[in-house]
Amino acid sequence: MEEVLERLARIKDLSEEIKKNEVILKNIPETIDRLKKEIDQKNRQVNQMKNRLIEIKKLYKLKEGDIADNENKINKLNQQIHAVKTNEEYRAILKEIEFLKNARTAIEDEMISLLEEEETLKQSLGNLEREIKEFVEQKNKEIQDLERQKEQIAQTQEKNKFIFQDEIKKLPEEVRKIYERIIAARERAICVVSDDGICTGCFTNVTPQTLNELRKKDRLVLCDSCGRILIYG
Repeated sequence: MEEVLERLARIKDLSEEIKKNEVILKNIPETIDRLKKEIDQKNRQVNQMKNRLIEIKKLYKLKEGDIADNENKINKLNQQIHAVKTNEEYRAILKEIEFLKNARTAIEDEMISLLEEEETLKQSLGNLEREIKEFVEQKNKEIQDLERQKEQIAQTQEKNKFIFQDEIKKLPEEVRKIYERIIAARERAICVVSDDGICTGCFTNVTPQTLNELRKKDRLVLCDSCGRILIYG
């Protein structure tokens, strides 16, 4: 019986490792997906800055065109001013020229603001690109490590499942049937009881007599409370 109990202990350990690895294998793709999203988010920040720089260049070009149009209008008005015949017409042209000059000043201020924004963006973009380069390298390394871990665990999992099934088959028929009945109803079928006398499945105290029987390791003992197989360890 001691050999059977040792096999049950191995079955318990294998079962727990298989379940633990199932959780890890489930979480790894989710973690990889999260890391890829973090990389994408950083790249989007860079692209947003680059797009804004392109937009600034386009806006600046349009402002240059506005300045040219403004200058042409002022030049035409300056030419017309010599042909006016009344003071009223003269004042109207001067007023329009003043309006155009004020508009030109506003456009020039906007162009200066665009240049300042462009300079700030270029500096920020340079810093961000250096930061992202290190960030992406680190995240890609984490992804590669996770993919290797996934492959290794998958191989271990396949091996453990084979050994687990083999250990189950080697159990005496009556013990195997008890195990299969319990595992069909509960997440764990086998629990360890140490000298504290507590079943690690239902966390109730076993009787002193049960603890003594477990220490003898000469027969199969079930928990009086939850019905799980108990082994001493």
